[in-house]
Amino acid sequence: MTNIDQLSTEESVISNLITNPNLLIDFKLKPHMFRNTEYQKLIEYIFETGKSDINSLYYKSREDENFISTKELKRLYKSEATAPMFFMQDQMNMLNSYVVFKTNELSAEYNKMPSRENMSLLLDELQKLNKLSIDKKNPTDEYIKQVMSDTLSDEPRALITTGFKSMDSKIYGFEKGQLNVIAARPSLGKTALALNMMWTMATEGYPTTFFSLETTGDLVVQRMVSSIANVELTELKRSSNLGIEKTDKVMKALDLIKKSGLNIFAESNLTPQRVREQAMKQTDKPQIIFIDYLQLMKSDVPTNDRRVEVETISRDLKNIANETGSIIVLLSQLSRAVESRNDKRPMMSDLKESGGIEADANVVMMLYREDYYDQEAVDTFTGKSELEVNLAKNKDGETGVIKLDFFKKTQRFMDV
Repeated sequence: MTNIDQLSTEESVISNLITNPNLLIDFKLKPHMFRNTEYQKLIEYIFETGKSDINSLYYKSREDENFISTKELKRLYKSEATAPMFFMQDQMNMLNSYVVFKTNELSAEYNKMPSRENMSLLLDELQKLNKLSIDKKNPTDEYIKQVMSDTLSDEPRALITTGFKSMDSKIYGFEKGQLNVIAARPSLGKTALALNMMWTMATEGYPTTFFSLETTGDLVVQRMVSSIANVELTELKRSSNLGIEKTDKVMKALDLIKKSGLNIFAESNLTPQRVREQAMKQTDKPQIIFIDYLQLMKSDVPTNDRRVEVETISRDLKNIANETGSIIVLLSQLSRAVESRNDKRPMMSDLKESGGIEADANVVMMLYREDYYDQEAVDTFTGKSELEVNLAKNKDGETGVIKLDFFKKTQRFMDV
């Protein structure tokens, strides 16, 4: 009776790959998806050299005793137990086995330390595993159809305006999948500007969320009420002296906020995973998520290097926006380097602890007020300041400086 040459799925994939080097272009697996450590090293070497021909592998095997043996290479190369027609199916079978294996492994780790936080991390990892695929179709036709549909449609493009004509004329509004940044020195006006934008978007029916890491939720609501009702913030803090007319305005503003469906969360330990949870909620329109502010966030995987950690957070937030189709508006502090210059207008290099945000962000707005540095320029009567918004980065539109009037007493912004 003739012995039948039998190969495992992993062996079959390797055998096909080294017997038919042209199949490398269709190889979709990663080294860590192989259970056999020798095969992992083999695939790593193939990726490193960019070729899977037997001669290259044979010489590597002779030189490196930790590499797959020449005997094993010969066995796989001479095997007749597989053929190129099985290559893709074997890869899909391997991927399915890997996903099941990793799912069991992650579940076992979770069971050792079950908690709400670890459950969120588990669900995130399981979602990533579930998205793994071998047969990736070319999406170009779908992208072409989408652009063609947008071009020929009589409907206006789905852009989410900020409420400021001067700003929207340059950035054309926000779009889903964007990470946008508002950066300034402390107490210059970035939170107030973000709340003004958010209120405009909420009144247009967009699901909006505000994560506050520094200010309590009730104070965030107070600032919104001050702007909506046009009642000075200091008067709200002394509510016993408001009077009937202003009290009525405040109550109407509170009612509007309640009906808008705004989500306001005061969370001092905010992580990207928590943002992902919110962004993944099913809504008819793109979700808009404001975060105040980046440098107070924590990474899901903390490190000893805060700069690296902040850059990781920035990259995670960009990925969340892309994957969920949400819009994230991230507030950021500027470093003290601004203070050491004669011209204190901020530059991109002033972004505190994060060079990576320059690459991740679609739009970077940098704020400046003359009266922030020059007390003699402060208008104590009206409380009005001129705010410069430097659109330092704008991937899909114009850069440049626009000016807004900032009425600090009522936390309200208006076009100049």
